[in-house]
Amino acid sequence: MAVWIFNRSGKATLIHDGDCIRDNHGRVSAWISGINVYSLRGRHCGWFEHGVLFDSRNRALGFLGNASGHLPSHPSTSGAPGMPGFGSRPGHPSFSSVPSRGSYGGWSDKDLSTYFTNQ
Repeated sequence: MAVWIFNRSGKATLIHDGDCIRDNHGRVSAWISGINVYSLRGRHCGWFEHGVLFDSRNRALGFLGNASGHLPSHPSTSGAPGMPGFGSRPGHPSFSSVPSRGSYGGWSDKDLSTYFTNQ
C-alpha cells in the first residue's frame, strides 16, 4: 500500500510504495532494499528505517505518518492529497556497496522534494 512521506514541515512530498520511493507525480525516484535507499542509478543515498527516511549523512529527510524511528522533532502533518497515477517501474540497477552509517543527526539541510533528482 502506497503512503505519503512528509517533509520536515509536515507536508506530503514523496510516496513510499513498497520497494521504491515515488515523486508526487507517481514516477519512481529511488529504490529501497532492506533499510538502504538507492538512486535510480544504483548509488547508495540514504536509509529508510521505521518509517523515517534519512539522507547519506544519516539526517532525517522525511517520515511516514506512523513513523516510530528517530526524528529530531515530530511536526504535525498537513492533510495528504490523493494518490497520483503510478507510472511503470524501471528496471533495478545493480546497487552499490553500503557505506558505514554515522550517528543520527538532526534534520537534513537537503530538500526532500528534490533530494533524489541529482543522485
